[in-house]
Amino acid sequence: MTQSPTERASHRNPSDDAWWRKALDATGATMQLRAYEDTGRDASWSDAVMNASAAVSMPGPNGQRWTGLPKGPLGNLADGFAQRLSEEYMFEKGRMGFLIDNTDFLPNVRAQMARGDVDKTLESAAKNIVTSADPGEHGERWHHPDPDAVSDVRNAMSQQLLDGRYGSPPAAGNEAVADQNFGFQLGYATADAGVKAMNEFLAERKGSELARSVQHTLGAQPSPRVAAEGKRTDGAAARQATAGVTAAKESGTGPRG
Repeated sequence: MTQSPTERASHRNPSDDAWWRKALDATGATMQLRAYEDTGRDASWSDAVMNASAAVSMPGPNGQRWTGLPKGPLGNLADGFAQRLSEEYMFEKGRMGFLIDNTDFLPNVRAQMARGDVDKTLESAAKNIVTSADPGEHGERWHHPDPDAVSDVRNAMSQQLLDGRYGSPPAAGNEAVADQNFGFQLGYATADAGVKAMNEFLAERKGSELARSVQHTLGAQPSPRVAAEGKRTDGAAARQATAGVTAAKESGTGPRG
């Protein structure tokens, strides 16, 4: 009697957090290997998964570079990332709309993340965030972003990705994305971490500039005199004493030097 083969249940379920963690691990490992083969440089897991997600979320056929990645909505990570940035840097909010497009898809940021070196993926995104949040002195479209700000934003996004890698589903911070899958929420939270890091950088810089301005203003004022009780502090006593010494010298009664 022929026995039918045992059918295995499928656990490929992109709505399941466990699937996402395994898929992102596989994606990171695949892209880290590709990056090393292409450039000889090591890429962080965070850079690798964002690079791959940005690539597969763009329209058009994927090239050979993206073969071997897990099947499924891997691009949702970049979709969530894009949504958070568009909420923060929409042109209608008075922000610069040149580098971070005022659409939900942010094709400029996506293209730069996908086409650049894998190990520079988050740095590329951070530069876009910094440039949009902090345009040049005269609102120039192109300028060199503050390297310290880029570093802060990049590190914040990388840390958020790592924290959400095996942890609980990241807090979306927005009810509109609460019903999205793990990948979308993680992408949203990653961009949110970058936005918050940039806002903190700007607040600290503003505070430092204010402190310097206050210090400069105070430094331009005469130092307050400290006088004993009952003494005048307007300099009159000192002027009177000086006049007395001068008069004594002129009369010949003062001490001889």
